[in-house]
Amino acid sequence: MALLEVTKIDSSRQREDKVLQSIPSGHEEVSCVSAVTGQNPSYHDLLVAVEYLLDERKHLMQRLTFAERTAREFCEQARYANSLARSAQTSVILAKDQTKSESKSKAGVPTTWIGGSWLAPSEPVLAPAEKAWQDGNAQKALTMVTLLFQRHDITVSEDVHMNLFTSAILRASGDVAQAGKYAEDALVIAREADSYMLASKAEFHRGLCFLKQNRFAQAQWCLVLASHLEGHQDQIEANRVFADERRCNLGPSDPGRKFDLACI
Repeated sequence: MALLEVTKIDSSRQREDKVLQSIPSGHEEVSCVSAVTGQNPSYHDLLVAVEYLLDERKHLMQRLTFAERTAREFCEQARYANSLARSAQTSVILAKDQTKSESKSKAGVPTTWIGGSWLAPSEPVLAPAEKAWQDGNAQKALTMVTLLFQRHDITVSEDVHMNLFTSAILRASGDVAQAGKYAEDALVIAREADSYMLASKAEFHRGLCFLKQNRFAQAQWCLVLASHLEGHQDQIEANRVFADERRCNLGPSDPGRKFDLACI
């Protein structure tokens, strides 16, 4: 009789072990009780609650992972911004004396803004084209400056201003992508000539192109680099503030918030 009772107990334990092995990880205790005692509603409700809590934990972990990734991205952008700010500060210091000396020769000359982004007069060679644009004939102005590119005796300053003038007209007419290319060409020429004043003017026009493309972080950076450009301070500050406000309203993953180091 005792042997029979031991056999029953062993047999019962084996069945319980099989039940435990068949239950998924995390639910052994609840499922074991349900298997041994039957489908008691209270245990079923507890199992549902546990599964709900596990799902919630999974979602919270996903959110935490996203938050950590976003924080790392912000830290990386902050490091880039600090590095760029130091470079800009150095550029401003080096350019300060040169800008003052180059602007003295233009002191007292009346200026006017054409198309909202071009300060005239710039170079004497561009005076007829500037007059045409100011009179409302942008296409004629663009044709005139295109002919100037065919000359072989243009100076570095004329070359930069011709590219930027073309960029301004194209940007005003809606061809922002092509306008950006002319501004980039002007910046390359200015840097090769080691002219901070010309490079600053190129950065100003690059910034306006980026602004039109909703690339607000890049626009803001270019406008900071151009901040010491003589005669352009009001336009630069107004556009810089606008770019900063628009950038702050974007989501953390929006491309308009990020610096593109390839464009520096």
